[in-house]
Amino acid sequence: MRFETVIRAVTANIALKIVSLFFAVFLWFYVTAQIGEKQSFKIPLELAGIPESLIAVGEVPGSVEVTMRGARSELLKLRLFGKVRATVQLGEAHRGSVIVPLTTGYLKLPEGFKPEDVTIDKPKSLALVFEPVVSRYLPVSAVFSGALPKGMILVGRPAITPERVLVRGAASVMDGITAVRTVAIDLKNKRGAFSSEVSLEHSVAGEEVFPATVLVELEVSKRVVRTIEGIPPTLLQAEAGMRIDYSPKSASLTVEGPEALVNKLVPDDISIILTITAGRFGTYRIQPEVIVPQGIDTYSLNVESFEVKVVSKR
Repeated sequence: MRFETVIRAVTANIALKIVSLFFAVFLWFYVTAQIGEKQSFKIPLELAGIPESLIAVGEVPGSVEVTMRGARSELLKLRLFGKVRATVQLGEAHRGSVIVPLTTGYLKLPEGFKPEDVTIDKPKSLALVFEPVVSRYLPVSAVFSGALPKGMILVGRPAITPERVLVRGAASVMDGITAVRTVAIDLKNKRGAFSSEVSLEHSVAGEEVFPATVLVELEVSKRVVRTIEGIPPTLLQAEAGMRIDYSPKSASLTVEGPEALVNKLVPDDISIILTITAGRFGTYRIQPEVIVPQGIDTYSLNVESFEVKVVSKR
């Protein structure tokens, strides 16, 4: 048989042959798609209806492994587009341990599937522990990350709005929580005043915080050092009528802090306090107490102590 004869035999009625081939392939896919089989699925698990006075503690699985039977085509659609969920209603939950057997009745199945088409593989049941809920208003603590630019300083304490938030959680863990932390606020390359709305961290699983975010306002300023001279001490006398002499008559204080605050300080803004004990006469040395305006984080006095001479007025 010549090659031309083979070509003519193959190309004769080519359109009909292509349609026949397409129909045969389609028929094969259709038949195989109707074949029943089993496939495994992992579907989300959620707990619902828990009384507001209780909370589930410990580890709760987030999904259930099941085996579903059905036509291959239906299982494929379910895997691609299905939204099967397992919802366990716990309106009758009580304080303490509760064992909940998992049945297909908790599954929301798409049309075409019946409960008998599904087998729950893992877990077979839920071991839950419920505790009373405790609610408290706790202060918020700002957390920072990243280094400030060289020569810069954080001015005072950040302003947080609101300062306290409502925290709701299990009684066994709430006693150990004294504050709520923000997620870390990056200070890298920050200058001047700025604000940021940040989320709050959850200390333990199951803890709820309201609101979930706070506004943190803060300012970054240039750090400067300045020495303020001629500051006289203030005498606190516990007994009237005492004649007191002291030396030196004034002191110098070196302060370090935000530029705007440090540059406007005057001696009257700073207190160097000498506390005179009642009934203690004679000459002795007293270490002073120094009070500086809020925002000054570092300071040093040029004298460690004052010599004080206390004489009765009689």
